[in-house]
Amino acid sequence: MKHISGFLLPVFCSVLLTGCGGGFLAASISRGTDGGVYRIRQGQGEQLLKIPSLNFLCRDTESGLYYGTSDHDFRPKGKSGSAVILRKTAFGKIESVRTVPVEGKTPCFLSLSPDCRFLYTANYSSGDLSEIPLKDGLFSGAPRLIRHSGRGATRRQTASHPHCAIFEPSGKRLYVCDLGTDEIWIYDWSPETGLKLPCAEKLSLPPGSGPRHLVFDPSGRILYTANELNSTAASFVRNSSTEKWHLHTVRSTLMQPVQRNFPGAVKITADGRFFFVANRGHDSIAVFETSGDGGFRLLAAVPSQGQFPSDLLLQDHDSILSVIHLKSGTVNRFRFDPEQKKLIPISGQSRVPQGIGLCP
Repeated sequence: MKHISGFLLPVFCSVLLTGCGGGFLAASISRGTDGGVYRIRQGQGEQLLKIPSLNFLCRDTESGLYYGTSDHDFRPKGKSGSAVILRKTAFGKIESVRTVPVEGKTPCFLSLSPDCRFLYTANYSSGDLSEIPLKDGLFSGAPRLIRHSGRGATRRQTASHPHCAIFEPSGKRLYVCDLGTDEIWIYDWSPETGLKLPCAEKLSLPPGSGPRHLVFDPSGRILYTANELNSTAASFVRNSSTEKWHLHTVRSTLMQPVQRNFPGAVKITADGRFFFVANRGHDSIAVFETSGDGGFRLLAAVPSQGQFPSDLLLQDHDSILSVIHLKSGTVNRFRFDPEQKKLIPISGQSRVPQGIGLCP
């Protein structure tokens, strides 16, 4: 057993990271011993760390630390989800450093503040955010819970369900997709005190949309959402950072309607010309071309080569798109040709049981 931040963690282990150049990491949400962190390299998946119910993973490029969220509470009889810190060692290993309860349930997304002094988790089941202070990359205090309220139009929207929390390109505001209220909650942020309450602005989507994830155009004047409950993508536009947002375009993520489909991850190219949405259920990747003013059109819904695509990752100057699948437990890759506007499958796949997230 390993003692971390006051808790006993019986399942953590590490393996040697030899030749870590290239590749990327993947998170498995499995509750068993095959859950945790995997490395994907040269078409092979290798488990690096065992953590139950890991559902998100990101990296601080300056410190080299990794941060993750887990549905598991490592305290005896605890009922919260957790945030975890991971790092590589001088000997090429990866190890768990510390864990802290977020005091909310089902943390499914996290973001670092621009100055890396706060960590924010979106807690789906309890309807709140956790603001965790950091010092030198490590947890330095108890989480502050920021609660959402409200409901939407469908049976899955009887309460608030925050699903992602992302800083705008300027770093001045945090944007939270709330699937339960059909809104994007926008918070002003201060390096000294964190999020300012109440939220500064709310953006409303059509009833029953269920916004899950969002991305920003490089200019910061356009944002795009993937909406889980009605199989749409939407855009909001503003003329400057001081003006209000307005809803611009809403389009289906499918060429033709299907009975059960739940859009998930959305990723955008560095130049803002294209964005991609994972269609879970239809098992495809929606490819959108943008017009630069908030408009966009669906070019294709390309089969994802697996079941229930849960996350996407763009690499190699946006020429390679990887997709991880929850139900088939596979990672597949595609080559993206912006001139022909085509997403082309690359042969082969990697194994990650109950794969949920990808991280550079």
